[in-house]
Amino acid sequence: MDNDIVGMVEKSQRHCEKIGLSRDTVFSRKIIEGRELDDELEKSRELILAAIPFIDHLYRFVRGSDFFIILTDAQGCILNIVGDERILGDAFRFKMIPGAYMNDDCIGTNAMGIVINERIPVQILGDDHYIKAYHKWTCSAAPIMDPDGELIGVINLTGYTEGVHPHTLGMVVAAAFSIEHIITESTSRKRRKMHERISECRAVYNFEKIIGEDPKFLDTIEYAKKISGSKSTILITGETGTGKEVFAQSIHNYSDRAHMPFVAVNCGAIPLNLIESELFGYEEGAFTGAKKGGSEGKFQSADGGTIFLDEIGEMPIDMQVRLLRAIEEGVVTRIGGIRPIPVDVRIIAATNRELRQAVESGKFRKDLFYRLNVLPVCLLPLRERRMDIMLLVDYYMNKLSRRLGKKKIVFNETEIDTLVNYSWPGNIREVQNVVELVLNTGRLPDEIACVQPCMRNDEYSAKKSEEEKHYDLHALEKEHITRALEECGYNISKTARKLGIARNTLYKKIRDFSINCS
Repeated sequence: MDNDIVGMVEKSQRHCEKIGLSRDTVFSRKIIEGRELDDELEKSRELILAAIPFIDHLYRFVRGSDFFIILTDAQGCILNIVGDERILGDAFRFKMIPGAYMNDDCIGTNAMGIVINERIPVQILGDDHYIKAYHKWTCSAAPIMDPDGELIGVINLTGYTEGVHPHTLGMVVAAAFSIEHIITESTSRKRRKMHERISECRAVYNFEKIIGEDPKFLDTIEYAKKISGSKSTILITGETGTGKEVFAQSIHNYSDRAHMPFVAVNCGAIPLNLIESELFGYEEGAFTGAKKGGSEGKFQSADGGTIFLDEIGEMPIDMQVRLLRAIEEGVVTRIGGIRPIPVDVRIIAATNRELRQAVESGKFRKDLFYRLNVLPVCLLPLRERRMDIMLLVDYYMNKLSRRLGKKKIVFNETEIDTLVNYSWPGNIREVQNVVELVLNTGRLPDEIACVQPCMRNDEYSAKKSEEEKHYDLHALEKEHITRALEECGYNISKTARKLGIARNTLYKKIRDFSINCS
C-alpha cells in the first residue's frame, strides 16, 4: 500500500479510537429512513440518475464474482446498492442499505470514508478496515466531483479480498469519471439557459479577489478604487488575458451601484446585424421575427447600474455614432421606436487594441474615443509584473487541483525560474491553462520548458536579486498579511475582511508566520 494511503488509514483509525467506536460494531451509527431518507434521495436525484447507467455497466463486468456496488452522497449516506446475491446478503445483514452512513464516524475506517476525508481514489484491504466484520472484504472507492471541484458523491466496489482484481480500483475511477462527465454536461446546459438572467447581470469579482503584489499593479488597483465612485466613463486597456472584465466587475462592486445590475456585452461576439437591437432594444413589429411587445436592450437592462462594453474596438463605425449619443445624452431609442428612453448607466469599455491607431486609420471615431477615455485604466501584461507569476501559479494550482481532484504539483527551482522567465503572451488566462495542463500531464508544455535563463529580459535580470524573495510564496503571504494588518491598524476583524478570510484563519496565519501584532 502507498505510504500516503497508509498514513490516511492510520489517521482514520486513530480518529475512530478517539471517538470510542468499537471494532465489534456491525451496524452504522446513523441510518435514516422514511421521509428523511426520501428527502436525501430527492436532494441527490441528479447524481443518482447520472450514476445509474455506469453502475449497471460496472456491475455487468463483475457480475457473478461476488461484488456489490454502493453509491453515496458527499456525507456518506448510501443512495443505491446493487450486487451479487451472496455478498449482498452479507451487506444487508450489516444493514448496508439506502440511508446508512458509511463515513468514519459512523462505521469506522473504510474506502468510502477515506474518499470523503481525502478526496482521492483509494482501495482498503481486509484488516485495514476498522470494523472486524469488514476484514473479509476489499473496498475500492473514488470521489465524484461537480464542475466546481466540490465532492458530491462516492462510488464504491466491494468484494471478498481473495477475489479482488488488480484493476478493480481503475474500473471504479473510470465509472466516477464518466458520472462526472454527465453531471458536467447537465450543469453546462443549465448554466447556458440561465446565462442571460444571471451571468450578464451580476458582478462576482471584487478587488480583494485580485491577485498581485507588484507595486505598479497595486497602484493600478488603488487608482481603480479611487475612480469607482465617479459617473465618468472608464476605458480599460490591456492585452488579452490581463483581467479586464475582472477589473470592470471590481470597479462596479466597489461603487455605490454595486447592488444594481452589471451587464456585460462582448461587442466582438454579436453579429453586425444584431448589435443595434442587442444594445438598444426594439419595438414590436420593428423587423421580421421581432417578438410581441418588443424587447429592451442591454442599456435598459443595466439602468441604474453598469454596462461593460468589452472589445469596444470591434464595434462597427455606424454603431459608434449611436453609442456616442447614448453616452452624451443619457437616452436610448429602440429600433422602430421614436420615443427616447432615459437611462442612468455607468459605462466601462475595454479593448486589447490600440485605439489611437484605430482613430488615425479611420476605424474608430475620435469623438467616441475621447468620450470613453475620460478615466483610463491600463493593465500591465504579466511579463511586466513577474513577481506575481508564481503567486498566480500557486493560486490556480490550489484551485484547479481541488476542482480536478488531482494532487498538487510542486515545481523545483529550475522550473520556477523557467516559469518566471517565460513571456506569457496569453497572460493570466494562459497561466490558468498551463497549470491545468501540468496537473493533467505532470509536465510543462514545450514552449515554456525550453525557455533558458539567458533568454530573460534585461530589466528582469537587473532586478532578479532584489525580487528573489518573491519566489517564496510563504514569504509573500506573510508580507501581504503584515501589510494588511498595518493598513487596518492591527484590527483583526477589519484585516480578515480585507483579506477575505475568517478571523480564526487569520489568527492561525499570524501564529504560523510569527507575525508581531504588538
